[in-house]
Amino acid sequence: MRSSDVLVGMPPPQNPPDRPLPPELSEASSHGYNCRCVARHFGLDPAPYGELPACSLSEAKYRRLLVEAVHVQDKAKQLAAARNVAGAHRKYARMREIAQRLDRTDLEVAAVSDLAHVCYTAGDLRNARQCAEAVLTIFKVSTVAIVHFGQYAELRMIEGSCEVAERVLISLSTEEGDLPRARELLAGQRRRAALRKEAGPEQFPREQLDPHGADELELRILEVRVQIAAGDPAGARAALEDILAGLDGIAEIDEVHAQVVSLQAMARAERARVRQAGGEDADARADLLRLSARHEGRPMAAKADIGLAEARALGGDFPGAIAAIVAARDELAAAGLTGDVAEASHALGTLLLFAGEVVQARDQFDHAGKLWTANGDTPGLRRLDVALARCAAAEGRWAVAEDHVTRARESAQASGEWSDRLHTDFVAATIGYARGEDLPSVLDLLLPLTLAAMDYRFEFTSPQARTAWARDVAGPATALLMALLSQLKKPRLAAELVERTCAVGAYTGVEERSLDLTGTLPSLDLTPSTEDERLPLAALGSVTASLPLRLAPPPALRWSPASPMELDPWLRLAAERYALPRPATETVETWPAAQPGRETFLLRFAEAGHTFLTWRTTEDLDTVHLHPIDAALVGTAREYLDAASPTPHEGESVADAVRRSLSDDAFGGHAGEQRLARVLGLNLLPADLVARLRGAAAEGRRPHLRIQPSPSLAGVPWGLLALPDRRADHVVGIEEIGTCFDGDNRVLDVADVSLLAPAGIPRRPASAGGPPVYLLDPRIPGQSAFGELGSVLGKQDVTSPLIRHLDARLAAGPVQPPVSRGLDLVRRTDTDRRLLAELLAEPCSRLVFVGHVSRVQDDHGAQTALHLSCSAELPGTAAPIGEHRPFTAADLALSEVDFMPARVALIGCASASDFGLAEPFGVLLAAVAAGAGLVAATVWALPTSAAVPGADPMAELVVAVDTALDGDDPVTELCAWQRAKLALWREQAEPARSPVFWAALTCLDATADGQTWVR
Repeated sequence: MRSSDVLVGMPPPQNPPDRPLPPELSEASSHGYNCRCVARHFGLDPAPYGELPACSLSEAKYRRLLVEAVHVQDKAKQLAAARNVAGAHRKYARMREIAQRLDRTDLEVAAVSDLAHVCYTAGDLRNARQCAEAVLTIFKVSTVAIVHFGQYAELRMIEGSCEVAERVLISLSTEEGDLPRARELLAGQRRRAALRKEAGPEQFPREQLDPHGADELELRILEVRVQIAAGDPAGARAALEDILAGLDGIAEIDEVHAQVVSLQAMARAERARVRQAGGEDADARADLLRLSARHEGRPMAAKADIGLAEARALGGDFPGAIAAIVAARDELAAAGLTGDVAEASHALGTLLLFAGEVVQARDQFDHAGKLWTANGDTPGLRRLDVALARCAAAEGRWAVAEDHVTRARESAQASGEWSDRLHTDFVAATIGYARGEDLPSVLDLLLPLTLAAMDYRFEFTSPQARTAWARDVAGPATALLMALLSQLKKPRLAAELVERTCAVGAYTGVEERSLDLTGTLPSLDLTPSTEDERLPLAALGSVTASLPLRLAPPPALRWSPASPMELDPWLRLAAERYALPRPATETVETWPAAQPGRETFLLRFAEAGHTFLTWRTTEDLDTVHLHPIDAALVGTAREYLDAASPTPHEGESVADAVRRSLSDDAFGGHAGEQRLARVLGLNLLPADLVARLRGAAAEGRRPHLRIQPSPSLAGVPWGLLALPDRRADHVVGIEEIGTCFDGDNRVLDVADVSLLAPAGIPRRPASAGGPPVYLLDPRIPGQSAFGELGSVLGKQDVTSPLIRHLDARLAAGPVQPPVSRGLDLVRRTDTDRRLLAELLAEPCSRLVFVGHVSRVQDDHGAQTALHLSCSAELPGTAAPIGEHRPFTAADLALSEVDFMPARVALIGCASASDFGLAEPFGVLLAAVAAGAGLVAATVWALPTSAAVPGADPMAELVVAVDTALDGDDPVTELCAWQRAKLALWREQAEPARSPVFWAALTCLDATADGQTWVR
């Protein structure tokens, strides 16, 4: 054979092999070239070099085999992409035979690295690791040979194969908890990519320079998996959105189209996994449906169908779900994807266990376990132990259950995966609680994991993800913990848990304000400013999930002047055990300052399965009163309140809602209203609290009742609640409810009532005193006076009570905006966010807004909005409604409106609805965070005066609120006004006097909270 024969398809070496071989090459005979032929190439004596098969090949035979190798590899890749695992294995075996005949290390490495990927996707983790590690070993030796022979071009041929193998090892290391190695391999890939780009196209072919960024996006997906394993699904969720946006940007480029399609499937599958883990079931389903449709007839669609089957079962189609999983499993088995087959069997077992078919479920889990064992899948075996523990617990075989769960916990701890550890610990706690033999040990396990689950919610940027996590992950843990604390008779810990749940802070995450609401309109430039880090206005869009707003976790709390929180050491343990960051914050008091000569009651409600009420007084902060309120009682209270409230039901018009609310069975007749008051009082007020309130009244004292409601109770008119005289010894029906009452005493008769702000809301100092600011019934662009966003005050003239009141204010001093008569403050067209910013930039004593308040998008507070006279062209975070853009709580948080006056009125439909959300930070609490010490608002949608011709209850309410806010003690004054209204209602139950117009009014009173701090 000629000396050049062996060099077919290979560049010639630069250095002769007569130098001493490096130690790494002493055992090798080829190192990427046939050394005998290389020796001949340099005119050396070939005797010391081994004779290899390639030396005997003719040039034509060599070329034919080389062409065949390339063809076989292409076919193998096609079979692998189609998930024909067995066919791909056969082709790669042939490719390796050819590589060995040609003595071509680059071909051998390419085949083995591809095999590593095929084995990994099939779930054969043991062989995947073996192949990938072999490639890395060969790569090290070959790199030494490349340097020795000076043949650097060969590096291009094997580096890509090495990176394929490394990506398999990144995934394996991530799944097994070896995150340092996964990160090290990722860093190595990026380092080599940077070196290639630096060298440029002169030394590397175009495809290895990643011209469109597809390879980097693949690395980012692998990085997302590391983030999830490290306990940061929130960060992973945000990263996936960026990755998918990046993939969309290059999807139409032919050169990388096939790769992008594959990466999009990977990213969407990961996003579905994160969404499902965080409880975002609907969004996870959307991802899976898209995958199923896009990849119909291929294994990716079958995998998506398995994920969709759970939702199908929960929707009531259990047989259909089972059939779907079985069909998908058959497809995956036909493709040789044993790892996915195991997943299918596990999913099938989960559904069967849910249905109570324990024996059949165990059979499916055992089948999955055999495959996971054969594949060397450690995370899978951990899931197997959890599943078998649940099966054993369902049968009461506690020792077996604990054996399984102990193994799962040990495996999770060894893996270092935060989420797995949290999950396995929760399963162990659930089993321990059900067994009931050593409840203190269960507490040692359950309390830290619950605190970690509660706090982890705040790591999510997306409000939907936070809400879902709280509902589906932290919620079950909290419910189990509250039940356990009740059994262990630890009311103080339970009460502190309630207080911590209620202490959630404001939106944070924006170091500099991004919305300039004053002056000329800014241009909507897509490019971020180079001068500062403000968010470009165009990026604000209409979806709050994309905003840089994150709900702040509760700060450090203190229980009382004499006592720290008993939860503090548990919180430290939770942070240590689950690697959850605990940013240092100043300690915040959970109680307001005591009012001299007046007893203040602090009531906080939290939902954890049932609703839990904790109450104490400022005179005796260390005495705990804790009451679980059965979910059924809360449900009954909500049912009656929803039936009477004028807030429209789904599909109900405003007019129909008002008619329903003013019917005799609701707020239109004394009997219906009293029945509602009694149901609410009997179901929501515990006997010891009622006794204390009655005792205070008997002594001639009027205490102050301050309440932080849970989401289910946000619409309760607390002052109207009737005080029971006795409790029945059985559950009473509605016809028997009167037996618990001798008269018609209401909370309002014996106490003043206000809302209690969450302790974690950071406060700014209020603006200095000055004239009042009035934003009264703004005209909304594109809306008629009689439409859904029309006038709330109706036609006003100089003789109207409200206008006479405003004229009197003008006579007493200046107001803002400057006018010469009260009528000019109503129905203005310039009452937009720019005017608001200008007015609040000057000292003012109070802000009175009367108009429309609504939740313009989704169920989170950032999209609660005031409807000012804002045109759609003004910047903001809400989507326009025709020609109008609402002004949201997010806008306020992002704007340069730094200060609110000490007193604010937000008179609009359910303006106090913040507490009805899983994230209670809408316009009400946004005002508090901006400095308002007292905010008057309403808990339901207010009917306008058009509901009662001849009367003007809306104007009466506005006058009463403005008068009270100008007084020394607004809460006392407004409660006195409501008592007077209650007396008139008792005297004559006519529509104009109905509580529907005045009972919704409440004050959030934070003036005595003693907290002026900025996070």
